Amino acid sequence: MSATFRSYGRSKIWSIIVTLVLLALIGAVVGVFIKLDRQTTTERLGAEAYSIGAIDEKGEFKESELSIYTRKGVTVKGLTCELGEDAKIKYQLYYFDKDGKFVSASEVLTANFTGTGVPESAETAKIVITPTADEDGKVTITEVFGYAAQLTVQYNR
Repeated sequence: MSATFRSYGRSKIWSIIVTLVLLALIGAVVGVFIKLDRQTTTERLGAEAYSIGAIDEKGEFKESELSIYTRKGVTVKGLTCELGEDAKIKYQLYYFDKDGKFVSASEVLTANFTGTGVPESAETAKIVITPTADEDGKVTITEVFGYAAQLTVQYNR
């Protein structure tokens, strides 16, 4: 074999090794970002989780134009609710067990909720927000986002 051919073969092998090392490095960086994302332990409830309606004393949905409610329950683990500055709402938490059966409801709240007083058998909670200063007394679709934004709800993933 000629010296030129051996030199060309070595440089090709070298470029393959460098390419493999770069691919491994990129994979490691992506893996680190995925792991860091999984370490984010809390989630915020967005306004899209709410609909117009309410929950009755039996924990069942009821038609109402006076409030908004979360369609799906969120875990009670790490559940906190923080009212925004100058919030014009009150809210109530409805607790459900692991089978989705109604457990109990909190009092109507007008202050921040820090997670105390959750029933032991409760796994999830739904939230009902009622405006305290609505002009016409009825919640419209355009007002849902405004009322939901006045209450920051955080919970564990």
